[in-house]
Amino acid sequence: MFICNFRSFSRSVFTLLLAVGLTAAHAHSGKARFHAVIDTDGAADDLRTLCLLLGNREVEVLAVTTSEGALLPDSAAVRVRALLNSFYHEGIPVGAGRAVQAPVPAWRAHSERVAWGDAAGCEFPAAKSLLAQTLADEEERVVVIALGALTNLSDLLHERPDLGSRIERIVWYNDRAEPLSGANYAVDRAAAQHVLASGVPVTVVTADPSCPFVVTPALLDALAAVPTPYARKIVATHRAAPLAELVAAGHLRVWDDLTAVWLFAPELFSVRRRSATVDVCALADESGVQGAQEQLTAILRGKPDSESRVFYGFPVDGGLYAADVAPLVDSAIVRHGPSEWRAAVLTNELHGHLGIYATIGVKMGIRAREYFNIGVDDIRVVTFAGHRPPVSCMNDGLQVGTGASVGHGLIDVAQVDAPRPEARFTFKNKTIRLALKPAYAERIRRDVQRGVARYGDLTEPYWQYVRALALRYWLDFDRHEIFELTVEE
Repeated sequence: MFICNFRSFSRSVFTLLLAVGLTAAHAHSGKARFHAVIDTDGAADDLRTLCLLLGNREVEVLAVTTSEGALLPDSAAVRVRALLNSFYHEGIPVGAGRAVQAPVPAWRAHSERVAWGDAAGCEFPAAKSLLAQTLADEEERVVVIALGALTNLSDLLHERPDLGSRIERIVWYNDRAEPLSGANYAVDRAAAQHVLASGVPVTVVTADPSCPFVVTPALLDALAAVPTPYARKIVATHRAAPLAELVAAGHLRVWDDLTAVWLFAPELFSVRRRSATVDVCALADESGVQGAQEQLTAILRGKPDSESRVFYGFPVDGGLYAADVAPLVDSAIVRHGPSEWRAAVLTNELHGHLGIYATIGVKMGIRAREYFNIGVDDIRVVTFAGHRPPVSCMNDGLQVGTGASVGHGLIDVAQVDAPRPEARFTFKNKTIRLALKPAYAERIRRDVQRGVARYGDLTEPYWQYVRALALRYWLDFDRHEIFELTVEE
């Protein structure tokens, strides 16, 4: 009894210290707790892990690199790019690792058939170079979540050992750590041994064979109840061939996705110290498996209304809204998501009336954040909407949609002769421009002019007409369709 209690006490102390170490630097409310690079070999469990981490605002995914394993690195990179694009996270860079000519795994044929997204051919930077650039540029120390072989990390540490100090911790899934064995180790044994001996802190996350965590139809049902695109992607891929057959056969396990579970709930795992810098963590028992299952849905859901600082859950009851707004609530949230709904409501309250360009600004700001997959307060904005209504009304929506407010000093109104619905967004030395497509701008102009001709300029009936237009655009305009997006070099 004493031994069991001592082990429990030791594990609790370790978990507390580790949690303090991982989170102390990220105490600012609203900022990501974890700044992460994810390395994947393109397996189905990696797809699940990427969805878990991309969909949680406490994780800022800085880059994704690919290594050899379930797929070859170039093939995995194409799929990762397709996945990111399907979520409109085009701003997250992808790097492809080098092939190591490992034996082809039996599950490659299945992995090649999993639908990550609409694949398009493109060139990728070398994973080692992307890792080096990301670590050097990032202000915070980085958690590297490794879901395959450790080739890319080993290559980086051979060439730039100084960058090891920029890594807060490597969280690596491997089937067994004592002795080292399993697919992720076997692909590149030398790389694994080098990284584990490098002095960089490593947590080896593993599954206990005596306590397997099976991907079941019931688990997919639980994930399907989470109303996010990331949950929908997991469920859709696992209810279609070839994964549906593997789920039905009870073959699929929660493997690499245990790294995400460990990141958020290390207390579920038993801990063994392998060396001064390497720890081995495994789900200890059935209660750990049950807790891990609950964590999967919790990670996908994220914190309740993580963007709010005053509300605990943003109001979505139609009875709380004006009579003409109430019918939009459910349909607008389903179509455009809760972030856009929240920002649009707050903007129009701030703006003093339901404005067309204020709502355009909201959609533009949310689209920019989506591109980089970031929260509020992280982006710098230069707007070309000027200082004169109606186009300048867009500036209010931009501030609320991005959190780049005048008070934070993150938004500037450019001096332009001809104001236009366009803005430039910069995040960590990467810049994009978004501009309302001419066809939509012309539609707004014609609709507004029709109202002026019918009701006069700035009359009460005119404002009622504009309000009805704003509501229609709020629901009908899709932020993924109405803007031209260009990347500035």
